[in-house]
Formats: sequence, C-alpha cells, structure tokens
Amino acid sequence: MDAPTIELKTALASLFTSGMYSDLTIVCGAKHYPVHRALLATRSAFFEGACRNPFLEAKTGVIDLSEDDAEATEHMVHYFYHMDYLNKSLSRRTSLRASQATSPLSSRFSKCSPPKKLNLALVEDPLLATMSAAKVSMPLTPPAHEPATQHPDAPSKSPDTPMADQIIIDELEGEQLEPELEVRSAHLVTHARVYAIAEKYGITGLKMLARQKFARDLEVHIDSPDFPEACQEVYDSTFHTDRGLRDVIIQAFRANPKLSLRQDVELAVRETPGLAFELFRMASGLPIAS
Repeated sequence: MDAPTIELKTALASLFTSGMYSDLTIVCGAKHYPVHRALLATRSAFFEGACRNPFLEAKTGVIDLSEDDAEATEHMVHYFYHMDYLNKSLSRRTSLRASQATSPLSSRFSKCSPPKKLNLALVEDPLLATMSAAKVSMPLTPPAHEPATQHPDAPSKSPDTPMADQIIIDELEGEQLEPELEVRSAHLVTHARVYAIAEKYGITGLKMLARQKFARDLEVHIDSPDFPEACQEVYDSTFHTDRGLRDVIIQAFRANPKLSLRQDVELAVRETPGLAFELFRMASGLPIAS
C-alpha cells in the first residue's frame, strides 16, 4: 500500500474515531454514529437521497436504522471509513512486539498476513541479546532470598530465560486474539447480513466485499455449525434474482455432496423452501435460475 493511500485511510479512520466535522448521525438502537454526509451520500444511493431530498432525515440530521441488524449496521458504518470490516488492526505496541518476537509461535501468527520480505535487522542474535542483557544495571544473578524481577515493559530480555519467553508469548496470544479469530472463526451469518444491508442501501462496494468474505469463509469453514443458519439467512434476506450469495451456497453443495448428510443442514433445507427448490433443480440437472 503506497503512502498516499495510507494517508487517506488514516485520515478517514481519524474522522470516524473523533467524529470531528460530523454533520449527520446514524442511530441503531442504543448506538449513535456521528458520520459525514459527503462521505455517505457519494457512496450510497439511499443516503444520497436521504441527505438531498426534503425528508425528515435531511432536516433533523438523524437517520434511524433501528429496524436493521445492529451488528450489520456497525460494520456498514465502519466500512465507510475503513473500506473494510472485521479487520481490527493491531495496536502499534502489539505490532512492534510481534515484529521482534523470535519464538516459533510468531511464525504461526505471520500466516494471518501477506508474506513480507525478511528484514535481517529485526532478527535477534542470541549472542548479541546476551551481551545486551549483560549491560543492564541490575545484577545478573539476584540473591537467593530475592526473586528475579523485571519491569513488565522492559524491552530486552535474555534469550535463555524460558519464563520471560513464555510471558512474551502469552502477551502476543492475548493481544493478537482478535486477528487470529478472524482467520480461525467463521463469520458466515455476519457476512450474509452485511451483504443484505449493503443491497438495501445501495452500497455496491460493501456488497462485493461481503460476497468475497462469505465465499472465502465458506471455503475454509465448510464444516462450520454456522453454515445452516447462514443458508437460511441468505435465502430469507435476498431476492431470488440476486445470485451473489445464493450461487456460492449452491456451488458449495455441488462441490461437497456430504453436506446433505448433516442433520442440521437437512433441517435448514426443510425450513428454507427457496434453497430446497434450487437444490432439487441442481440434482435434476436443471438450470438453478429459472
């Protein structure tokens, strides 16, 4: 990502966090989101109409979306300012620790992000680390009656102290929990609801993004217990002519015939006529969209 793009995304994120210069409020239940008309109106047909025409929302500066799903609404607002959702980034402190970690556990976390060129400057040399630790003013070997202590924020440590290694690993696990969950946990139902709200309010980019995330999660989490509920959500919240997520689900059944043997999937098919009809046409060799 080039510097101008980073600068723009940082500025948008700052506007979202601070609420500075906001001139519109989105309300969803108990939550209020200070937003900016220009940013929403230029990316959503619905919000463009609500801000431009002489509607109550344009006069009061408040748009009430309490009838929509609260989580999907939050992701929609987040998308306007971050061009993504479910992508909570690491803090600067966590990022620095992650880049300096030499434990084998750090390689597992690195799989969550695109591969980067190895920077040898960040590789910790055991000998240099030992020499650096020896320069610390505190005694290397404390008296027997005094336990070895170290300030929790101390940046350096001896590589041959397993307890210190374990502390750093535990901190990395705790601080990187959310990004790790994004990879390991399925969000099929969430993506389906974000797709539906994007369609409802005419946010083309968000709709495409939700479809991509849904397809990716489904490929990785085909055995997820959320799959039946996601199927019902898709077929209940979209028109039969909207093939965005429906085709992804049908393709999943076509590529994984054993899905039909799952009891929870069978129950979902029984309760979702649209899905049952399309699976019948697929099994009969007929075109899905009639």
